[in-house]
Amino acid sequence: MKNHPATLPLVLLCLALVWLATGCHLGKPASASFASVVIHGKTPAQIHEATTAVFKANEYLEQPAPEGWTFEREATQGETLSYGGLYSARYSVATIVRVRLKLVAVGEDTQRLQCQAYMITDARDPLMSREIQIGNFRSEPYQQLLDEVAKRLGEP
Repeated sequence: MKNHPATLPLVLLCLALVWLATGCHLGKPASASFASVVIHGKTPAQIHEATTAVFKANEYLEQPAPEGWTFEREATQGETLSYGGLYSARYSVATIVRVRLKLVAVGEDTQRLQCQAYMITDARDPLMSREIQIGNFRSEPYQQLLDEVAKRLGEP
């Protein structure tokens, strides 16, 4: 059998791509793999109050949701270009960022606040709008928001 020196770098490249695609959240439950924080000793009302304050401070508006909490903000020009394309960016077609949050009990007096973010393209047109889930590798800004919620609630 021939020795193929180019095989090892190719295998390492593939492993690195898989690692990046998972968003480096391998230790979290699948439902919390995008962004999450664990909060101890606080009521859902206290967590909601802190979450609302953090998201409002970052220009999000709370929207009605059948379960959990939902916050939205207008997408930046770069986000609109990235998800909606050149036409959307050029003609100011509405793109919004939607963040859905959920509170999950993980133990006595302990809850996990987790979220998933989406880009909504053509947001003003209910027939043409599309909801695009943001990948785990782009979760850092949302993790920072949840970290700020935890900090406001006295978590280390």
